[in-house]
Amino acid sequence: MACAWTGSCLETRSYSAGPLPEPLLEDERLQAAVQICFGEADPWTPPARVRALERFRSVRSVVGLPGVGHCPHDEAPGLVNPMIVDFVRSLNVEAKAAA
Repeated sequence: MACAWTGSCLETRSYSAGPLPEPLLEDERLQAAVQICFGEADPWTPPARVRALERFRSVRSVVGLPGVGHCPHDEAPGLVNPMIVDFVRSLNVEAKAAA
């Protein structure tokens, strides 16, 4: 599962009942910046497919976590939580600079 820091997790498995990331990320209504992280040891999510999400305008970064599986937020909160904090802080800095 690729976690996007817009407040949602995107299913990258084509057989999932959940929304696939490509249609969500190409939707012009999405104005939020997105950071995606994924476990490189995820047996169900192809890393190449997740890395390909970098092509979308709103995606700021795609970060693979070595040795982490399908649920990075559960398996490696010590890696994921600081990434979220840093990403949100970077958005705050950008917003202040633009003001």
